[in-house]
Amino acid sequence: MHRTPRATSTLTGLTALVCIAAVTGCSSAPAPSTPAAASGSAAAGKFVIGFEQPLGGQAWREMGLASLQALAASPAYKDKVELKIVRTNDNDAAQQNAAMQNLIADGVDLILFDPASSSGADAAITQAAAQGIPVIANGGPYDGDDVYIVSTDWANAGTIGADWLLENLGENKNVAVLEGLAGVPLNEGSMPGVIERLEAGGATVVAQDTNGWNEATAQEAMSNILRSNPDIGGVYSFLTGGQGVPEAFSAAGLPFVPVVGGSGYNGEACELVESGPKGLSGDMVFGQPAIYAKGLEQAVKLLEGGTIEKAQYFPPLEITNDNAADYCLADKPANFQLGYDFPGLDLSLDEVLKYYSGS
Repeated sequence: MHRTPRATSTLTGLTALVCIAAVTGCSSAPAPSTPAAASGSAAAGKFVIGFEQPLGGQAWREMGLASLQALAASPAYKDKVELKIVRTNDNDAAQQNAAMQNLIADGVDLILFDPASSSGADAAITQAAAQGIPVIANGGPYDGDDVYIVSTDWANAGTIGADWLLENLGENKNVAVLEGLAGVPLNEGSMPGVIERLEAGGATVVAQDTNGWNEATAQEAMSNILRSNPDIGGVYSFLTGGQGVPEAFSAAGLPFVPVVGGSGYNGEACELVESGPKGLSGDMVFGQPAIYAKGLEQAVKLLEGGTIEKAQYFPPLEITNDNAADYCLADKPANFQLGYDFPGLDLSLDEVLKYYSGS
């Protein structure tokens, strides 16, 4: 049974990009503020589902949004769902919390959000719980009894890569480690376990930096490390770096070493295809951005009266030398994001690309 939405309110006071996305697409215009605009979905008998994303522009998140919208537009969902997608900036937890409170005021039936922090949306979540609006952390973990979780098992993603690196190191056990983006829950929850696993397995971490979840940043950080410490036997780079790190070694004129990356960019898969014969070995461990679509599937199931698990963690994908040729898309750019589909949802690339705004 659908609730009747209250009048829509705009996201005033936020330095945010607001995007209201029905299944027909997405615009950068502010949210409509008239009751007539807000009541359209009620007349159509659809569930109004809000999605809050705190860090736009990254290919992973752009592909996630595209997969979300593609599923909403699919025959099984198009008559059930209206999406309200709100995007805020700079992984700012306060902005995210305010945006979620505005979605509550707009009268959504459920909120999906990719957490900017592990607790920064507590006020909005408490408000939603008081009004009977379910909230699902979608894409990363969140601490709180009133939140469902539909996420990649990021902690396991970290240790999978660490284990692979330990198995593939040669006699040189000196490793460099590049963390992702400091402060983001999935990074903070994973990296301590990665370091512990590497050191317990006999590796010596001789240099650390950040990749910022950007291949260019990963290449620059690795280049800086190699200038002062060229005797590296392996590299662990969390969720990015499978292209930038090997390019740093090439630019420095050094032989390849085993590399763990995992942005899921097309360039990572193609780098393994092209440089594997030259000695590069790699394990690119990443979560499908289509986890957003999986969150929508679970949201609809819950709104239709079904039962879903409170915390759902899904295994990451791995691209290695053995399967890289299956993922490398010769007609797509290096920063094209893979992982557009989620097991069981059967989204085609063409369906998702209708909504994809990345490269």
